Amino acid sequence: MIKKFFTWDFNLLLLFILVAPFILGESYFFDTINIIGIYIIAVIGLNLILGVAGLISMGHAAFFGLGAYFSAYISINLHMNPFFSVLISCALVALIAFLLSFPLLRLSGYFLALGTIAIGVIAYTLVNGGGDLTGGPSGLVAIPEFSIGNFSFNSNNGNFYLIWITVLLVFLLSKNLMNSKEGRAMKAIHSDENAAATFGIDVFGTKIKIFTLGSTLGALAGGYYAHYMLFISPEIISLNASIDILIMSFLGGLGSFMGPVFGAFLFQVIPQISAMAQEYETLIQGVIFLLVIIFFTGGVQSVIDRCISLFKHKKGNKNTHNVQV
Repeated sequence: MIKKFFTWDFNLLLLFILVAPFILGESYFFDTINIIGIYIIAVIGLNLILGVAGLISMGHAAFFGLGAYFSAYISINLHMNPFFSVLISCALVALIAFLLSFPLLRLSGYFLALGTIAIGVIAYTLVNGGGDLTGGPSGLVAIPEFSIGNFSFNSNNGNFYLIWITVLLVFLLSKNLMNSKEGRAMKAIHSDENAAATFGIDVFGTKIKIFTLGSTLGALAGGYYAHYMLFISPEIISLNASIDILIMSFLGGLGSFMGPVFGAFLFQVIPQISAMAQEYETLIQGVIFLLVIIFFTGGVQSVIDRCISLFKHKKGNKNTHNVQV
């Protein structure tokens, strides 16, 4: 049981959480690492919806943005602790996603993609034109930071541990779900809905559950983003933001456990490296993303899986050779 729990991916995340603060010190990379952690949570949500259940979602940033705006508004205007405001915002977004899923998930393929894009466009329009309620194009400022009593998570280490321990918990939640009966049902729906229904799987009900859960994880990431950055604007809810989250999913590997982690890291780190090239920055980023998507269709996770499989194969051959000798 312990061996099953402490798998290589869990150990890798745990080791990163234990070692990273000492390596990073007080460098500005702390901010990048924390932003990566926040987006990992959002990408895990999209990975469940798109990578596992096969539901095309092009408006995931809508739930990310709504989670951020709900939590920011509640904490600013109702003077509520950010931890509680994030929980309330997640509950509100879960309700919205649940209600939207009934008409939305009756669509499929390109029509479902267009429907999710429409949700993102509507959310962006409402937030951008919300006036004093949402701050309009200027966004919301002076958002309270996470705190417990007199203790505030305003240091690099404080935010790091808060964000990355949450990442670890969400990772375990998604991995257990993907390995559960519900997870197998989602994979069956992804492969063939008619066949899944034949075996007694509640296709529509399972779709609603996973869409609601994935959207709620997006809202959780949005709430963390708002109280970490202390400022939000309508850009986080735009179509470009949804595409960014989608690219992270593809880069890491759709449907894999560690795909969201690798995808978010790549998406945030590559611009840091390509920035050194200045005027060729955008070109380099585009070429790298294109090469990964074309030659590694399963994302970074597929490359790692091949390496592990090759290592096990060589080890197996070596053991067989020793037995024969």
